[in-house]
Amino acid sequence: MNPYRTIVTPPRAPFSLNHQDRIVSIGSCFSENIGKKLNDHKFRINVNPFGQQYNPYSVAIALQRLLQPVPYTESDLVYHNELFHSFDHHGDFSMPTAELTLKGINQNLTQASEDLKRATKLFLTFGTSHVFRLRETGKIVSNCHKLSGSHFERGLLKPEEIVENLEHALQKLIKINSEIQVIFTVSPVRYFAFGHHENSVSKAHLFTAIHALQQTHPKHFYFPAYELVMDDLRDYRFFSEDMLHPNYEATNYVWQALCNTFMDKDCLQLLKSIGEILQAARHRPRHSQSLAHQKFVSQTIKKLEVLENIHSLDFTAERQLLLANQK
Repeated sequence: MNPYRTIVTPPRAPFSLNHQDRIVSIGSCFSENIGKKLNDHKFRINVNPFGQQYNPYSVAIALQRLLQPVPYTESDLVYHNELFHSFDHHGDFSMPTAELTLKGINQNLTQASEDLKRATKLFLTFGTSHVFRLRETGKIVSNCHKLSGSHFERGLLKPEEIVENLEHALQKLIKINSEIQVIFTVSPVRYFAFGHHENSVSKAHLFTAIHALQQTHPKHFYFPAYELVMDDLRDYRFFSEDMLHPNYEATNYVWQALCNTFMDKDCLQLLKSIGEILQAARHRPRHSQSLAHQKFVSQTIKKLEVLENIHSLDFTAERQLLLANQK
């Protein structure tokens, strides 16, 4: 036992994760960070098709909309600060015209709907139980888009409300895609807008709801991202300047734990080879015209071509970087 740390060792998952999987990840900014890691390492993944979503109600609504992908229309948008917004989506989708906003939203909806129906793994990451309801309609929004607070009423989802909404969405999903494996995580990002205590209560509701869902569906797996950061690392060295968001080192620590939890030896070895390609492609040479660098580029391209042929991976971006660095 380490006298200076409480080490969190996640249990091995009862199923594996590999490059044949099709993955969808929905949830908070932390889900996006881990999703980016999976995407960078050539997993087939659709990350946050609605943009970042923090509360489990909005995640449940997103799942249901993906299962029945009715296109959004201009009546679903609100105009504010010279942009058209959807209350179901992150501000990344907001555009100066309704046409552009709807184009991005509906293209993502169509693609993500197909991806979810064929997915083998679904990561759901929850950040908070706090929600904002639009006073005019009572609808819970995913994003307030900086509208005046007078438009909204703040609430806190009870664990049983979270369970009810997620259970309904997941039952629909499993009827369409019975083979999908669901992985729950709770974001280690702390939400202090309403104070320390409120953040703790909010996280507790998430944990209680996930625990209840697992009692009903033992196959749903919980990955302890929150515990890895808050109980294992447990140090402000592993947070960004706001002291709320995990930094690169913390995210990488969780990533390594995720790999050890879900991936077998063959997949881990492949990840090592992919990592070497990524590092080589991102290297910025001092002397790009030297024979030594030309040889380095040639050897790296041969390695990535082998991986592409054997494992059906796509290194187009890395090949372009390597060739650009020759100039």
